[in-house]
Amino acid sequence: MIHVKRALLFLLLPLAACSGDGDGKPPEIPAPATTSAQPPALTAADGRDYGACLDGNCEVLVSDPVDIALTGQGGVDRISVRAVTAEGIEFSTGDGSGSLTPGCVSTIYENGSGSRCSSGEPEKPKPVDGVLAMQVVDVRDGTAVLRLVSGAVGPPPSSLRPPMPPMPVIPTWHP
Repeated sequence: MIHVKRALLFLLLPLAACSGDGDGKPPEIPAPATTSAQPPALTAADGRDYGACLDGNCEVLVSDPVDIALTGQGGVDRISVRAVTAEGIEFSTGDGSGSLTPGCVSTIYENGSGSRCSSGEPEKPKPVDGVLAMQVVDVRDGTAVLRLVSGAVGPPPSSLRPPMPPMPVIPTWHP
């Protein structure tokens, strides 16, 4: 049994001698680097100034329910953000309600609305007269960045107007 202990000691001594810095102390193992790489805080061009949205063009931070006044863009005088969820926002207008998530754009116009979604980095909507475009740029920790884009107040482009009913055919009488 003593020979086994000496043999093990003999084998471990060279390892101990190589593992230190020569002063007999074991080497210090550096602690793993800690990274606190938290994403940057959400920012918006207009902060929480909802009055900047009056003309239908703004980018604001929304955390709590809020009414955003407009001057008739897309036929809408007010957007009410009812809630900010982990997925986006829930909103209502005078005529309806819905939800909006990042990557999607909701367009509202006189007598109608539409939406489109895409994967990847969302592109900022282009202003169109008579149309109000809403977009959630990002949502994090109970706060959303809401972007509104619109053109001039008025009727939407003819491609978005309801079709005109066909003109009735009036028979003509010939004696």
